[in-house]
Amino acid sequence: MFNKISIKTFFKKFDYILLGLVLALTAIGVIAMPSVVDTMNSGPSILKTQMFSIALGLVLCLGFSIIDYSFLRYWGIVFYIIGLIMLIYVIPFGYGRDDPNIGSNSWIDLFGVFSFQPSELMKVAYMMFLPSQFELLKEEFSIKRLIFIAISGLLPIGLILLQPDLGTSTVFAFSFAVLIFVYGIKYRYLIISVAVLAASLPLVWLFLDTWQKNRIRVFIDPTFDPSGAGYQTSKSIVALGSGGLKGAGLFNGIQTQGNGIPVKESDFIFSSIGEEMGFIGCSAIVILAFLIIIRCIYIASKSHSYYGQFIVAGMAAMIAFHFIENIGMNIELMPVTGIPLPFISAGGTNLIGSFAMIGIIISASIRRDQIKRI
Repeated sequence: MFNKISIKTFFKKFDYILLGLVLALTAIGVIAMPSVVDTMNSGPSILKTQMFSIALGLVLCLGFSIIDYSFLRYWGIVFYIIGLIMLIYVIPFGYGRDDPNIGSNSWIDLFGVFSFQPSELMKVAYMMFLPSQFELLKEEFSIKRLIFIAISGLLPIGLILLQPDLGTSTVFAFSFAVLIFVYGIKYRYLIISVAVLAASLPLVWLFLDTWQKNRIRVFIDPTFDPSGAGYQTSKSIVALGSGGLKGAGLFNGIQTQGNGIPVKESDFIFSSIGEEMGFIGCSAIVILAFLIIIRCIYIASKSHSYYGQFIVAGMAAMIAFHFIENIGMNIELMPVTGIPLPFISAGGTNLIGSFAMIGIIISASIRRDQIKRI
C-alpha cells in the first residue's frame, strides 16, 4: 500500500523551506506567550499545554511526512465518519456554550483529564476524504458523485452551525469552496451554489445566539455597543495602536499585562504581540503566513496527481482562512468569530491539527512526481 522511497531521497526532497517557515512562526508564539499569559491565573497551565502541543504536533508532522500521503485517500472515509459521530455527539453532550469565551458546545471532556475540540480534528479528516472524491469526479464525472460530494461537504458545516460555531463553519465552507474552484466546476454549477448559499444566510442567522448576531452587527457598525459586543475589537485596536514600530517590549504592554484584551492568549494574541512587539512583530507574522501559503500553492501546482493537488490546496485554504480571519478580526476587517492564529495561539487541538496538515503537505511535496494510485 506504500510507494517506498529511500531515506536518502526522503531527506533530499524534504521540504525544509515549508517546515522552516512554520517553525519560525511557531517561535514567535513561543517567545510571546510567556508574556501574554504572565498575569493570568491559568498562565502556567496554558504554557505547559502549548509546549506539549507543539512537541506532539512536530512528531505528527514528521510522521505524516514519512507516510505516503496517497495512502490517506483510503482512510479518509473512516476518519470522516468518526469526525461526524463526534460532531453529532458534541451538540447535546459537549461543553462550552455557557462559557462566555467559547459560546458553543464545541468541546468534549474526557474524564476531566483531557479536553479537545472535535471540529479541529474533523478539519484533517475532512481534507483527507473530500479530495479523494474530487479526484474520482475529475477522473469520471458523475451527477451522483457530485451530489454525494455536496452532501459530504455541507454536512459537517451544518453540524458545526448547530453547536453553534459560526467561525469554524466558515473555515470548512471556505476550504470546500476552494476545492470546487481547484476542480474547475462549470460556472453554472458555481452560480447555483452561490445562489443557494446566499439564500441560506437568513436560515443560518436563526441558528446564531444573540451574542453572535451582535458581533456581526459590530462588524457592520463598529460603534454598535462599544462596551458590550464591540468591547473586544475596541481593546484590540487600542493595543495595536499603542505598539508603534517596536512595541512596548515583552511584559510591558499596558493592555496585555492589565488583562484589557479579552482572550489574549488565543483569539486576540495578534493584538498582544502588536502591543509588545510592535509593527515589526506583526509584520513578521503576516510575511511568514503569506510565505507559508505561497509555498503550499506552489506544492499543489507541482503535484502530478489530482489527489495531491486537492489535498494540498484544501489544507492550505484552511490554514490561510485562519490567518485571514484571525488577523482580520483583530484589526476590525472581519467579524469576531473566535478563530485562533495558526501555530501561535494557545489551543492544543488546533496546534496539533495544523502541524498534522503541514506534515501531509510535506509528504505531498516529497512525492509530487507521483502519478499512479497506490
